[in-house]
Amino acid sequence: MDKISAMKVYVKVVEATSFTGAAEVLHTSTTHVTRMVQALEQDLGVKLLNRTTRRSRPTDAGLRYYERCVALLRDLDEMDADVQASRGSQSGIVRVSMPALIAKSSVIPELPKFFASHPDIRLDISIADQHPDLLEEGLDCALRVGPVSEPGLVAKTVGSYKTLTFASPDYILQHGEPVTLEDLSDHIGVSYVTKSGRIRSWEFLEGNVVRSVSLKSTVLVNDQDTYVACGLAGIGLIQGSTLILDAHVRAGRLRKVLRDYPLSPRSLSVVYLPNRSKPKRVDIFIDWLASLYSVQLSD
Repeated sequence: MDKISAMKVYVKVVEATSFTGAAEVLHTSTTHVTRMVQALEQDLGVKLLNRTTRRSRPTDAGLRYYERCVALLRDLDEMDADVQASRGSQSGIVRVSMPALIAKSSVIPELPKFFASHPDIRLDISIADQHPDLLEEGLDCALRVGPVSEPGLVAKTVGSYKTLTFASPDYILQHGEPVTLEDLSDHIGVSYVTKSGRIRSWEFLEGNVVRSVSLKSTVLVNDQDTYVACGLAGIGLIQGSTLILDAHVRAGRLRKVLRDYPLSPRSLSVVYLPNRSKPKRVDIFIDWLASLYSVQLSD
């Protein structure tokens, strides 16, 4: 048995929660995956997985073994990358986490250019709107919106953006364009419900004072993609970051309104663990993100 290969298979089974799911990811047969895990259990003399007809979950020992496998396989990947780097190569995987809307709106559309310049680098993108633990998740870096408060992280600010109000051309055609906060009494907004169940307030910066305004609404949503979709459909005004919504503005699908009342700028940062042996490919990707947002945020 090739133990390293078996470890890789086992890790995929845990992450996919099934032998079938792991087989699909690995482009192999379920039989092969099953045999590899069984051989690993026999070699260790320990049951690693509790199996049902639909799911496979690690035992306590299996969970500890999974965590050590992830760390070991990552170290092996780093070793390979370091050797390759000594030959002038910068190949390997960069594991990065980012919020869904940022990934869809600003990173993924630009990735063909990144891969054209760096064909030896691969990306493992984890979508997470909450802040994952970089060490626990095995991440090289993560994109963060707003201040970074976690101790032990290095944060590189790559730009800042404004939160503005947006409307679709169809909405403006039907309801007109609001110019002052007083105009909002005649307008409709899309209401967003936060994870805590609170309806997010409509806030605007007037001079140095933040004002909350009540806005009529015909729809409430609890998902960012749906919120933006409602704005694009002309259902009502929406508020969001220029970072995410400017692509729709450039395409003519949205217009910025109430420009004189933006909220205070927020920072966009790349965070990573302090590590003197950080692979060169991670630095390359972080520098690319910084250059990407320096261009996008200046548009």
